Amino acid sequence: MGRPMQISDRVRVTLRNRIAGYQPGDKGTVVRGASTATITGERYYTVIMDKDEPDATGVVFAEDEIEQDV
Repeated sequence: MGRPMQISDRVRVTLRNRIAGYQPGDKGTVVRGASTATITGERYYTVIMDKDEPDATGVVFAEDEIEQDV
């Protein structure tokens, strides 16, 4: 994968999304950096999604479920 995403990066959901309620193309902002699963090495990010309520705590996506929105 590319460089790790940073806090405040804009992202969008990919076709590989496994989180119910979010569709490819839905956008959000990374609010917590990568945490890595020790066995697989996959990164995870907490994202505040645009379509969620303003007081939402965020959704944790695997790195293949989101991509930078450039």
